[in-house]
Parts: sequence; C-alpha cells; structure tokens
Amino acid sequence: METEEKKYPEVFQRETSRRGFLKGAAVAAGGAVALATVGVVKPVTAKAAESAKPAKIIRHLFVERQNCTGCRGCEFACSLFHEGVVRPEAARVHVNKYKGIVDIPVICWQCEDAPCIESCPVEPKAIYRDEKTNGMLINNDTCLGAKCHKCLEACPAQFLRAHPDTALPLTCDLCGGDPECVKACLAQSGNPQGPCIMGDKVGFGVNLAYRDVTPEEAAEDQITNFFYPNETGERREI
Repeated sequence: METEEKKYPEVFQRETSRRGFLKGAAVAAGGAVALATVGVVKPVTAKAAESAKPAKIIRHLFVERQNCTGCRGCEFACSLFHEGVVRPEAARVHVNKYKGIVDIPVICWQCEDAPCIESCPVEPKAIYRDEKTNGMLINNDTCLGAKCHKCLEACPAQFLRAHPDTALPLTCDLCGGDPECVKACLAQSGNPQGPCIMGDKVGFGVNLAYRDVTPEEAAEDQITNFFYPNETGERREI
C-alpha cells in the first residue's frame, strides 16, 4: 500500500497587518520538499551530480509558528550539516521555549535591506549575501567576531547569535539552497498539522513584516491563542 505523501498546508488568504503576522503564519509556497536519503557515499558522474541538485533553490524561509511542537529536529539537522555533530547551541536555526509553555522557532528572514550587512564595520563587509542562494555568509578571516558583534545587535528578528567556540556570527546560508531544517521539519510534522518551517524561492516581502515581531512578542501571542478561557470566559493569566 502506498504511503501518503506529506505536503505543505494550503496557502490561505491572510491579514497583512502586523497583528495578522503576530497571530499567524507565514505565506508559504505549496509543494513537497523531498526528504534526504542517507546512504553510502559513492563517486558520481557529472550528470548524476547535476540531477542530485534540488529542483529549485530555496531563497527564503517561512514559519507557521503555531505548528511548532518543540521537537528541535531543525536544530539537530542544521548543526549536523554545518558542524558534523548534533549540537543545537551551534545551529543556525533555534527554537525558544517561552515561559515553559510554547516553542517559538527563530529563523533568519533573509532581509532585503540586510541590517546585519549594513552594520558590519569591515570593508569589504565580512558578512555578505550569496547572490545565487540568498543565504548570508561570513568571511571568517576578516570578521572581528567577539570584538564587534554589531551584526547581532542590528538583527531586527533577534536571530543572530555567536558560535559557542569561535564567537563568529551564526548566519543562515540556507544550506546552499536546500535547507536541512525544512526537510527535518517536514519529516517530523504530523497530519493534519503540517511543518512549522518551510521554504520557497520567492519571499513576497513577507520577511520584512515578520522581522519586526520579536520572539517574545510572538510567544505572548501564541500563549493567548493556545490557552482556553477560564470559567468566566476570560483568558487565563500565565
């Protein structure tokens, strides 16, 4: 019997106000992201290597915050890809547990105006954008690391943090256009609840609206939405 293929939730018409963004969910494209297959590494021909590339380059990430279950598969997959070991504190994506109640995924919004790049005092900039994938990259040789961290301060989404060993900014390079967090989240998602982290080749500018919602604001809104009223009909105090 064929197994049912997991798919992204359908895209619905949503509010575009800041409150609308707080309440909900990102505008994300449909289509399923293929799961990575683990196997023995073998030499491949140029033609085979070309066919192994993702069908489309993912240039933007999105989140459906209410779908996050706190599994942290995204952190595991990201750190394994970049560090070679499962090490959540070195992951480029991270999940915040707020008040011990809700889990909020914190991602790079790939801002079009890139405040992190603008804040870098080094010339040429130590943090820069990969024009092909839209991922944010770091020049390890010129970045001032712990002596600066102006990019961490400038990040409006409070996404950027320092590597626990090198103190270099943990920027999201989108895994070369095939983000591991997206695949891990899809693999862990349930039915009918879909994944919380998704990606697409276009961003529709939604990232610029989302980035002004801090993780704390998003968490407070999630708590308001999640908890049932008490006997008087009012929201329970947390």
